Amino acid sequence: CFYFYFVFTWPSFLFNILFVNPCIEWFIHKAFHDYNIQYHKDHHIQVHYDRTETEYYFIFIVPLFYYCNLTTLSIGALNYVATHTAIHFYPDYVDKELLQHHRTHHLIPNYNFAVTSILPDILFSTRYSKIK
Repeated sequence: CFYFYFVFTWPSFLFNILFVNPCIEWFIHKAFHDYNIQYHKDHHIQVHYDRTETEYYFIFIVPLFYYCNLTTLSIGALNYVATHTAIHFYPDYVDKELLQHHRTHHLIPNYNFAVTSILPDILFSTRYSKIK
């Protein structure tokens, strides 16, 4: 019984964490830009002046997802906030390609919407990689 659970649950869990959650993150981030959300505009301005703040609203989002039994979404949200925080505050601990991907987004905001993976930007043709 445990073997059946492991074989058929883990692949879908990994698919959600590695593919579905980054795509959800991409759609939300793109919507922030498409609908000109002020909170997100403030983030870009803060980064431009090197005054980025931690995203504290995730303190409420992650437990809410978990309480609603949306485990993969809560883990995906934790992955997002950890990666995004590391990119802005601890860049030495982030993969160089992912770091450059996000920095390019702050220079050219119409590209590179994904934070935890570059796969959605490749998939949706929003990847920009020419800035060094």
